[in-house]
Amino acid sequence: MKDTINILDLCESGTNVLGPGKRYVIWVQGCPFNCEKCTTPEGIPIRLNKLTPIKSIVESILNNHEIEGITISGGEPFLQASKLSKLLADVLQIKPELSVLVFTGYTYKRLDWAKAKDFLRYIDVLIDGQYIDKLNNGKELKGSSNQKIIFLTDKLRDEEDYFYTKGRNLEVIVEASSQTIIGIPSRQLNH
Repeated sequence: MKDTINILDLCESGTNVLGPGKRYVIWVQGCPFNCEKCTTPEGIPIRLNKLTPIKSIVESILNNHEIEGITISGGEPFLQASKLSKLLADVLQIKPELSVLVFTGYTYKRLDWAKAKDFLRYIDVLIDGQYIDKLNNGKELKGSSNQKIIFLTDKLRDEEDYFYTKGRNLEVIVEASSQTIIGIPSRQLNH
């Protein structure tokens, strides 16, 4: 279990709706916040789901030559901060050009423990704060207006307009045994 991440799902082929460019997406399992009308309620229970070797996720990311970045969401990524730090360290050592975007229910100032600070070193953009349904304005990449978009590096600074002015989109991936909707729905779709 030490070298695994508890995963809800992966979008290994990449998506264009959870950050600028084509992005590999990791949804982790488990969240302490239980936000009302969460867009990923199946990620809330803090339980074992798909224990996935860090090494296999790293290989999957490195073998995808179409992606421009990685988006990590949940559940709550900071519950597995040290494991995600290891994953990002291994990936960015080989592909430092990839950008990293992370959604968290914690506010940035609450991310003050050692493992969280280590994880933050690998993140280019952090979208922080709990989702509040009545503050979902249907705009921007963040789910509700109380959340903040925090540029921790300049790597995505040229994409600032994307974060504040680009409308939301959804992408549907249909596979033989499942359908996955990716993106941040507008408030109307979330009811």
